[in-house]
Amino acid sequence: MGNVLPWGAQANCRRAIERNEKSRSQGFGDFESRVATDSNEELERRKQILSWPLMELRDRLQRDQLTATQALEAYVWKAMQLQERNNCCIEVIREAFDTAAEMDRLWSGAVEKPPLYGIPFSVKGNFYMPGYDCTLGLAKFLEQPRLDECTMVTHLRNLGAVPFVITNVPQALLSFVCSNSVYGTTTNPLDVTRSPGGSSGGEGALVAGGGTPFGIGSDLAGSLRIPAAFCGFVTLKPCQERLVVKNTHGGVPGRGRLGLSFGFFTHSVEEQVELLQMIVGSPEYIRLVPTSVSAPINKEEINRKDKLRIGYYDDDGFCPAVPCVKRALLDTVERLKAEGHELIRFKIPNIDEMVQLLYKLLMPDGGRYVLSLYDNDIVDPYLKEFVTLLKVPHSLRYLASCILHSISPQLSALCTAYVSNLEDLRYTQEQCDAYKDKFIDYWKSLGIDALICPTFPVPAVPHRFPSRMSSAATYTGLYNLLDFPAGAVPAGKVTSEDDQDLLDESKYPVGYNVALRYIREASMNSVGLPLSVQVVTLPYEEEKCLRVMGEVERVWKDPADSESFASVSQ
Repeated sequence: MGNVLPWGAQANCRRAIERNEKSRSQGFGDFESRVATDSNEELERRKQILSWPLMELRDRLQRDQLTATQALEAYVWKAMQLQERNNCCIEVIREAFDTAAEMDRLWSGAVEKPPLYGIPFSVKGNFYMPGYDCTLGLAKFLEQPRLDECTMVTHLRNLGAVPFVITNVPQALLSFVCSNSVYGTTTNPLDVTRSPGGSSGGEGALVAGGGTPFGIGSDLAGSLRIPAAFCGFVTLKPCQERLVVKNTHGGVPGRGRLGLSFGFFTHSVEEQVELLQMIVGSPEYIRLVPTSVSAPINKEEINRKDKLRIGYYDDDGFCPAVPCVKRALLDTVERLKAEGHELIRFKIPNIDEMVQLLYKLLMPDGGRYVLSLYDNDIVDPYLKEFVTLLKVPHSLRYLASCILHSISPQLSALCTAYVSNLEDLRYTQEQCDAYKDKFIDYWKSLGIDALICPTFPVPAVPHRFPSRMSSAATYTGLYNLLDFPAGAVPAGKVTSEDDQDLLDESKYPVGYNVALRYIREASMNSVGLPLSVQVVTLPYEEEKCLRVMGEVERVWKDPADSESFASVSQ
């Protein structure tokens, strides 16, 4: 497809979108009517409910200090406000109020309740929900409601939680601009001119705006961590096999080596731990998904207090992080040193090889499957450049790579990152296995317990830029390629000095490099936006990752959150 669509197909798409929008608006209207009130007392109660952290909300529900219906009313009230401002939801879950009422009927007054009794939660738009479409923002998938339910949602329901909205995703998932032709563009609650990230962007916006106690999402190349970085909250991408989730659309089926992970969006590391221990390795969840590893979360490992040896880098060697991101990372290094931890420099091994492996394995068929999703559909305006580039023949991409090599090494490398045939695919997978072994060997040679680095090389960017910034995905995508646990933790905010440093050629040199010029332009005027640090550990060491995430969270919780802890010159 592209910019031109056969008239008949375009008309069919537009009619389907119009019918869906009518149904969608009615659902939002029904929810708004359900929570409409003129009572100041009721409004104050809702505001109080919304102010409680997840664990306090859970405890008050357990002690019958409020009902599941009251909790749901408060969050629906807030979510509908955010929907009006940020367009984060694609649909309401119509039966949510009936579910909450049934929860109250079964458990109100009971001494022992399900652990998540009455807690509302939101669902990412690529998770199947029975009776609801799963479109990926593509009109061709409208009016085809699913029959099955995402296993993560099923398990959370069984624990007493109440799903109440489905949230927006980028068209076909592979982007960090959260926009599509069916549901429109989701904006960042912290700055509506900017993206909340992707692909879990609707979840990110709703969590950041306080419209859900927690969210759930997936991560193929950063889809949990990028929204966490752009919107300022916490997430963890476990190893793929530590939490296998069925009945979702994974973006690129059959991709092979690239790990697809699932996880939670929360406001604290403590909340991550509490939610993860209810599902990871749970016997009840293993019965739903026997391929998930039967290894429960070990809280003793998370709570250990011994000092750690931690590696770090502020630049991956391919896509330079902007000054505010580097400053946040190096501030974190100094804060952790002040706590007695040992910090040593880490260098990503064979970065050029890694880049080729990552982008080739992200689309192991050379992009044919992704292009097929866009066939006979309306491409979102923010994604037209991306789709057009996918259509460029390999011979022209190779020629472009040669021309760009001296101007922009990043764009040159991306031009040649495609699988040409089955032999190339097999060899690429062999190289991936060997690269993972080399990476682990280097890690072990340094004797480190964990690694910290930027979550993403830029803060939240305006919606028009992600299609031009594919080179930025190496910071998150590397740890899907390796299938390592990786979490994101807030680390202060962008300062006016950071903005000035971005424009200083001596501090962020871009020269004539087109890719870096886009990154500089996208990162301008970002004062006050959140920054984030990524924490990484070896496979199946999620507990150690959570422990270090907790350390990072703790050292940033002081009065100087958005200011530099120390002057660092490295």
